[in-house]
Amino acid sequence: MHQFPQDRQRGGDEDLLAGAVKSAPIRLAPGMTLEQAFRTIVKNCLAQVQANEDGVAKAHDVESVHQMRVGLRRLRSALGIFRKIIACPDELQAELDWLGTELGRARDWDVLAGSTLADVATDIADSAIVQPVSEAARAQAAASHVAAAAAIRSPRYASLVRALSGWVQDASWRVAGSDARRGTLAKPIRRFARKTLMSDHEALVRRGRRLKGADAQTRHRLRIAAKKTRYATEFFESLFPAKRVRPYVAALARLQEQLGYLNDAAVASTLLQELEAAQPELGAKTAFVRGYLACLARADDRRLRQAWKRIRSMPLPLPLPDSLPFQRKK
Repeated sequence: MHQFPQDRQRGGDEDLLAGAVKSAPIRLAPGMTLEQAFRTIVKNCLAQVQANEDGVAKAHDVESVHQMRVGLRRLRSALGIFRKIIACPDELQAELDWLGTELGRARDWDVLAGSTLADVATDIADSAIVQPVSEAARAQAAASHVAAAAAIRSPRYASLVRALSGWVQDASWRVAGSDARRGTLAKPIRRFARKTLMSDHEALVRRGRRLKGADAQTRHRLRIAAKKTRYATEFFESLFPAKRVRPYVAALARLQEQLGYLNDAAVASTLLQELEAAQPELGAKTAFVRGYLACLARADDRRLRQAWKRIRSMPLPLPLPDSLPFQRKK
């Protein structure tokens, strides 16, 4: 039987059920080459994915699905960071997209059934309105877990893990790359890390300028940028002063959380329309829930702006040149 924790916050860091595995800290030495750092980061992400296989395939555990998906998103983010120097083969990227789709659908139904609808039932006076919708969503969540478990037990998934592990181990990118690119692989990681974090932060700021009155698609783009910036910062945080990195990551997490609330509402609306199409008798109740979530999203907008102001007031957690403090551009 699936377990849907009723007290977890939407989009936040939930208490993990037994068996679910979070990411382990990444330790990069300042003298590491770019190639060594790439291998270390990718192996760390893949380890998180594999550590949650049994929880997804055997236990149908909600939190194992969540953490496996987090590991996969971290992995895809890492491949994106290094793509101009170490390009992941298209066939591997396609298989990672497939796995993301399988896990993503299970996670979306889990959040709707175990968190979003539970919040609505707690907030309103007559929770009976939500009960049949919750039951239908739980049934969909259960079915999506069966599909995710089948995907993880499949030969396709096993082939993906073998191919990705072999690609990282064999370092075939050296053969395909130019002499200049091979030279870049041997350079120290710290300068590359600094450049990456600066670029990601600038992209995040550009997205945030469009936040006022933003529609769901614009907020989604900002959420992706915030998540990308957070993952990159966590990948490289051991290279920079902890007293600078931790507050910055915390601010990114808060922004990501607020954006997550709004994303949950947008995803919930789509899934509720799926339920209504499959079970027309739920039409009035799903319409009520969608309207209620739209009202909550408008209320959450104020907290989102507060989280964004916090990011805008913070410096990046790294110096520009090694010897000088970071100076924000005016």
